[in-house]
Amino acid sequence: MKQNIDTIDQIMNSMTFPVIIIDLENKISIINIAGENFLKSSSKMIIGNTIENYLPFSSPLLDLIKKCKKEGVGFNEYGLDLSNPRIGIKKDVDAQVTSLPDGSLMIIFIDNGFERNFLTRSNSNKTGDTLSYFASMLSHEVKNPLSGIRGAAQLIERQYPQINNKLTVLICNEVDRIKRLIENIEIFDTPNSFDLKPLNVHSVLRHTSDVLKNSQDIEIEIKEYFDPSIPDILGNRDQLIQLFLNLMTNSCDAIKEKNKKNKSAIGVISLFTSFKHGPIIKKKSSGERINLPIEIRVSDNGSGINESYKNKIFEPFVSSKKSSKGGLGLAMVRKIIDDHDGLISFDSSPSGTTFLINLPTESLK
Repeated sequence: MKQNIDTIDQIMNSMTFPVIIIDLENKISIINIAGENFLKSSSKMIIGNTIENYLPFSSPLLDLIKKCKKEGVGFNEYGLDLSNPRIGIKKDVDAQVTSLPDGSLMIIFIDNGFERNFLTRSNSNKTGDTLSYFASMLSHEVKNPLSGIRGAAQLIERQYPQINNKLTVLICNEVDRIKRLIENIEIFDTPNSFDLKPLNVHSVLRHTSDVLKNSQDIEIEIKEYFDPSIPDILGNRDQLIQLFLNLMTNSCDAIKEKNKKNKSAIGVISLFTSFKHGPIIKKKSSGERINLPIEIRVSDNGSGINESYKNKIFEPFVSSKKSSKGGLGLAMVRKIIDDHDGLISFDSSPSGTTFLINLPTESLK
């Protein structure tokens, strides 16, 4: 029995996020090191106390715990304010409550305040430098230990087949999900880390449109206004598809928001390409002055961008969408544009938003 407890402690302490296990009386029976830091106390002082002692009065988390006990399944709650004199300011915390086979509950906390604090501490750096450091840190400090956590969960499942494997399956699934999130962020780690090849931007836009149509749950009309004479650009197809998919997905979200008020409205995304003189910039890599004659516009008839977000939409962890749990979509767009020596700007009003992208031609790179 002691060996089982020691194994559980080792696994929990390898996790970088706070994990707490409470018994049938809501008393804390196990807590990991990250949990101690979260509650600002040692395990000796915490274990045996009820979870209520560390939560604000009438916290929604208490209702979540009751619901989980009653129904025996897991629940999530996002954006909780757990601030109180005992643990300090915890204003944006996600919580996952899961029922264990013996009736106890496991509570996992994700403190989203870390994201803002990280950016505040790094505000003297450029956004790209901050994200590069953040992506590198995630890869080394988080992604690598995740493999060990997954392996430990699989080991427990094999060594103790008599135990309900619901918890180990949950651990493996969450580890895989976190790895996928980190892989999305790793694009920020190394500038120009992908191959650039001559390609037709219309092919990229049409492929992105096909992907979007098959991934959205609303009907969207995509209109093309392409200049057939524009030359190839030098780019990475996968990254440019991701760029336009992020922009067009944001358009769909804005259209959904607007359609809440006008159910009969038809969502339209318009794609424009043209060849113009364009702005002239200096390449970051060489300082060479280049023209950006390829102009691409992505327009929608959605709800527009909230005024309070217009000055920071390309910053990481910034999103006006309540359902967003990352806020990296437009930061990733900006990074991909920078790596292609391009420019991006936008214009937005309550009648819709247009993103304007300028890129060099293949011959000018």
